[in-house]
Amino acid sequence: WQFEIAKTSASTRLQPVIRDNYEARLTEAVGKMPGVKAITAAVAEPDGSVWTQAWRADEGPLPTRFHWASVAKAYTATAVMQMVEAGQLSLTDTLDRWAPAMPNAAWITLEDLLAHTSGLYSFQADETLRATPGYKSPEQLLAVAAAHPPLFQPGAAWSYSNTNYVLLGQIIEAVDGKPWHEALAERIAARRELEDTVFIAPQAKVEGLAPPAPAEAAPGTADEISTPYAAGAVAASSLDMVRFWRDLLADRLHGPEATRRRFYRLYPMTGVGPGHYGLGVMVSDLSAADPAATDVWLGHSGGLPGAKAVVAYSMQTRAFVAVALTGEGSPEAAANLLLAELRR
Repeated sequence: WQFEIAKTSASTRLQPVIRDNYEARLTEAVGKMPGVKAITAAVAEPDGSVWTQAWRADEGPLPTRFHWASVAKAYTATAVMQMVEAGQLSLTDTLDRWAPAMPNAAWITLEDLLAHTSGLYSFQADETLRATPGYKSPEQLLAVAAAHPPLFQPGAAWSYSNTNYVLLGQIIEAVDGKPWHEALAERIAARRELEDTVFIAPQAKVEGLAPPAPAEAAPGTADEISTPYAAGAVAASSLDMVRFWRDLLADRLHGPEATRRRFYRLYPMTGVGPGHYGLGVMVSDLSAADPAATDVWLGHSGGLPGAKAVVAYSMQTRAFVAVALTGEGSPEAAANLLLAELRR
């Protein structure tokens, strides 16, 4: 029944509105996070009223797009589920069909990749790779991951690994016969007219992008923003992000069976934070962080040095919220502050 309510909330016609109370909450959030350099937010209420705003610390032009980092995994998973729905793939297909050289490839399924239960080493954890600035190709990332032993046998545990989604990007390319960013642009952005959404091509420059703003130089902070590939290379406005999440829960990107399947089996996000992981989606019970909280979010978070983001559907308020920022701060805290207006 939660999905039926979410679908109803996501099916209303969007109508832009001005909400002074949201403006005040965004200003309050910025005041509580002095390390923020730029921020964007959007809220879509159950009746379709949608508010959005952006802010930056200096007096330059407002950015039109922000980096959403690992929120890109939700898009990659959506494309894979479209292929499953069309009979082009099966969640039980094994990795050896596309990448036989990866450890345990004969036993890792597409579902394992989507859910982070493959046991594959996450290339991002390699210190040498993190200390090397500049762009790295998917082939380089996978070679680094394959050089490390698996963390566990496929399906035996859960561990967040960007390697899983780089492999999924390669599989999408093999099925569609075109680069990952082009495939997703056609399957998602063009299909839903998300004009401010860009799946970042290798070493491409994104117009109007708020660049990540790390607090200090550290290993891994000099990476090129297109390196994460299908694991985290998407730029968009907060309004487009809310529209995407509404489309997902309204079954406009794939059918209801696929939508529910993505939330069916959930794994505790050990070592990452409170919440559970499905197939390219996160379920966050806010009471895990605050005993007084009663809300549950269906969404996805993302982050890299100097940029963080979250998109979610709030079960309590039946609203959709998206927040992305550069610099240092918590997009989840800002999103919760905005949703507090609806709880009142």
